[in-house]
Amino acid sequence: HKVVVDGGSRPSRISALPLSWSREGVHHLLTSSGYPNGFDYVLNCDCVYEPLYGKSHRQLVDVIDELLCINPRCTVISSVERRRADGIDSFVEHMKSRDHVGSVEKVLHDDKLKLEIYVTK
Repeated sequence: HKVVVDGGSRPSRISALPLSWSREGVHHLLTSSGYPNGFDYVLNCDCVYEPLYGKSHRQLVDVIDELLCINPRCTVISSVERRRADGIDSFVEHMKSRDHVGSVEKVLHDDKLKLEIYVTK
């Protein structure tokens, strides 16, 4: 599992860092990366597919909610591939129900590539 971060008020930089999908994992990542106030942008790609990952997307939603709690200005970009019984609709609905998620917007839908991109704030 990877998170892409932007330095915000520090000199801009992009890094790919491992993340344990838990609220505690978020705090560990923020502390160890030197960004205790959170990230400006977070990118996750192809992390939701129930036949392979089970319902682990619930943990991803907890991570997203925690990141938005820490930095309400954070933007989370989720790229998913549509497949049979993928669990994406459940993932999106679960995100919308979280306390610190203000909006979840589908910004891209490509039928040919079966690709969707969601922006969560």
